[in-house]
Amino acid sequence: MTKPSLPDLLHAAVTAVGGTERPGQVAMAEAVAGAVDDTSHLLVQAGTGTGKSLGYLVPALAHGERVVVATATLALQRQLVERDL
Repeated sequence: MTKPSLPDLLHAAVTAVGGTERPGQVAMAEAVAGAVDDTSHLLVQAGTGTGKSLGYLVPALAHGERVVVATATLALQRQLVERDL
């Protein structure tokens, strides 16, 4: 069985939470996947409504190894745990 592509995984995740894919979110997910694969650093700035959470969670989880996600607020931690993950 072949591994699903990043766009397919992102589409499934966005659909599962009742959202719609955005071009910035797709670009961010591709950049995160590239940085994870290259073991390089990445800094992403994106506005409200871009879909940042899934933009970094989907490629991080697809990588298949342990990932640490640090957030600035408890509200975002709660969103990630209760909704996005």
